[in-house]
Amino acid sequence: MSADINRKTLIGGAVPATAKPAVTMANGRTTQMVSIAQTAPIRIDHFAENIRNDTKALRRSLPDVAAEALQLCSRAGADAAAMEKTLARDPFISAQVISIANSPLFAPRMPILGVRDAVVRIGLDALRDVVLMVVTNSTMFRVRGFEGRVEVLRRRTLASAAAARLLATALRVESEYGFLAGLLHNIGELVLLERCVQEGIVTPALLEDPLEGAMIRERFHFHHTSVGGALCRAWKLPAGVIEAAEYHHDYKADGKKRFAAHLVAAADAIADYAMPDANGEHPNTVAAVTELGLTAAQLDTLIAQVKADLPGLASVGSTAQPAR
Repeated sequence: MSADINRKTLIGGAVPATAKPAVTMANGRTTQMVSIAQTAPIRIDHFAENIRNDTKALRRSLPDVAAEALQLCSRAGADAAAMEKTLARDPFISAQVISIANSPLFAPRMPILGVRDAVVRIGLDALRDVVLMVVTNSTMFRVRGFEGRVEVLRRRTLASAAAARLLATALRVESEYGFLAGLLHNIGELVLLERCVQEGIVTPALLEDPLEGAMIRERFHFHHTSVGGALCRAWKLPAGVIEAAEYHHDYKADGKKRFAAHLVAAADAIADYAMPDANGEHPNTVAAVTELGLTAAQLDTLIAQVKADLPGLASVGSTAQPAR
């Protein structure tokens, strides 16, 4: 058996019941046939490495119009007219940008009627967040066969983004530590899941299998931070967004202070509690939250606001067509 298949340590030394029976060859040697599930973890490791190293492919995953819009957002001299001209090339993105800019998330005093108006009223940083929200909702949260699982992840991601934005405002920190960091910190899980589904090594039944599914989920969890960080780098996003993707599960790694990752870890705890039908622990018992120094009143207000914002955010892109 090849080294790639004979990975007993990954499956506890046991052969699952789903494995194929041993086959005796003409020369008398016995070969153990293995199932896709047994090889899936090692193939996931391989795909994760390939994704991280293929910067060009990661860049291509961002639609051209969105990429150009992000470049404009990073330029000090960008103006509303240039942004309007860029986004006008994709009517879907333009329409979604206007819709989100009019949502309670930005609470405009008067209706926003066009892209140029949106740029002027909400600013380039907020527009960058909106464009990426449109792209991720309409393209990346589309994995055939996993619609239910992905929809839950999409809503939780939006709750984390809303919580991170509100935390950043309450703590008076830079905008890059807010909505965008919360929105994209788990994007690596989606990228990896989509690739594995395309390659036919992960199915809904396999992922939910009591024994083998746990191994698959563990490999996704292990790799999603590095894959997400690689994607954020390829898209040339702010350093805080990259940090949040890579370290939100370990924001104290190596004794370093990683505020963006810390903020998103706290936002995740708040999102878990704010989700409908959630039964998790209150965020005031989570270290990532308490270490930020919020008062009980601030935290309660923030949780209530996330719950109020989530339905409107979740409606964006839920029936949208993929961005071009």
